[in-house]
Amino acid sequence: MSRPALAAVCCTLLLAGCGSGNISSTWGPYFEVVKKSFEGSFGDKAVSLEQASEIEYASLGYRLNGGPENLVVLATDSNGEQLWTSAAHKVLITEAGRVKRTVGLPRDLAHLAPASGSILPSAAANASIALSADFPDMGIYSAAITCRATNAGPDAIIILGHAIATTRLDEDCSSPQLGWRFRNSYWLDADKFVWRSVQHIHPKGDVLQVEIFRPPG
Repeated sequence: MSRPALAAVCCTLLLAGCGSGNISSTWGPYFEVVKKSFEGSFGDKAVSLEQASEIEYASLGYRLNGGPENLVVLATDSNGEQLWTSAAHKVLITEAGRVKRTVGLPRDLAHLAPASGSILPSAAANASIALSADFPDMGIYSAAITCRATNAGPDAIIILGHAIATTRLDEDCSSPQLGWRFRNSYWLDADKFVWRSVQHIHPKGDVLQVEIFRPPG
């Protein structure tokens, strides 16, 4: 999704028509979905199976810095890039399980992209990926980040009471430009689908814990 297109989508999502006061027929069905999502968070408790099952659409839960769990639903899925949002005006954009952009958090990741090739976290031992990231609140754009993967082996997880066989992938990342070193972790099934992850999204220490409740499709 191009940045102008993304800006238009986010404007529509966050402002419900950017001032018209009337939701267009195009976006009306989408906002009916958002109304069914949860406005707030769930405190220190995780989202329950009963709560998640009330949402009939693809959804995920996330925690910021170990805080309350929040639920967002899938709004768009374009060429593998997925935009998740809620009535609480929070937006996560992911691709292949990696968070590429956030909107509405205290400190947002404005843009994350691979320097070349796929953004998919590689399950191959010692595989590396070069990323470029923007942090407008710090006045930093196109910061270079390099991540090297380590396959940590089988690691079964439980989401909403269901056991899922996964392999944990750890990424040790660094950016000399930012003086930033961190580790991301991903739990992938046999089809390389990322069910759970822990991702550092900002040099000032912000960390997202993400898990898929209902996968797209």
